[in-house]
Amino acid sequence: MKKNLLSVTLLLAFFFEVKSSDLNNIYFNVYRNGSKIGYHKIDFDNKTNFVNPYVEIKFEVTFLGFTVYDYFHKNKENWINNSLVQLKTTTDKNGEDLYCNVSKTNNGMSLNGTNNKKDINYQILPTSYWNYKLVEDRKNKIVLNTQDCTFIDFKIDYLGEENIYDKKILAEHFKLTGKEFTGDDVDIDIWYENSQWVKMIFYKDGSTIEYFLKDFDINE
Repeated sequence: MKKNLLSVTLLLAFFFEVKSSDLNNIYFNVYRNGSKIGYHKIDFDNKTNFVNPYVEIKFEVTFLGFTVYDYFHKNKENWINNSLVQLKTTTDKNGEDLYCNVSKTNNGMSLNGTNNKKDINYQILPTSYWNYKLVEDRKNKIVLNTQDCTFIDFKIDYLGEENIYDKKILAEHFKLTGKEFTGDDVDIDIWYENSQWVKMIFYKDGSTIEYFLKDFDINE
């Protein structure tokens, strides 16, 4: 029964509209405890009924001139008629190589990742964050971790509208909490303006990682 409920929940979460004409390229400068450590960017190749996001994330934390943490993630997604048909990612997480490959099948999806290899008979929503449908219905969701093809059970709370970037943008604020496959906590604040991802803060290992849209980064 629990497995059937999970399948239904994920299937319902998947049927949504991705409006390619509304998707703009995204570039975030990323800071850790106030110091810039890298970027997170998404380039969209949009065509009628097709959405192809290309994600690249690069973090480098240094101390006394030495690199103490290095992270590089690349993600290519292919959507056709609002359906995820392929996803390919590679991640270098401080020397640990991770990957996640997903392809659509006749009956669902085939997953081949570092920590999860199986076929499933339902559709999935990945943790790419650009997709507003992650939070739109304000309901909890089980989503695919694009680092290694495991799943995160997200509790989603709507915190209301807020003026951000010196009151230049009025955005919806959501809180996402859950646990990764490793047992690590996931704690994210995320903001969307007119369905566009515009800001994020996540908390990891006692650090605060903050995303600023490049055009609104006062430190640029």
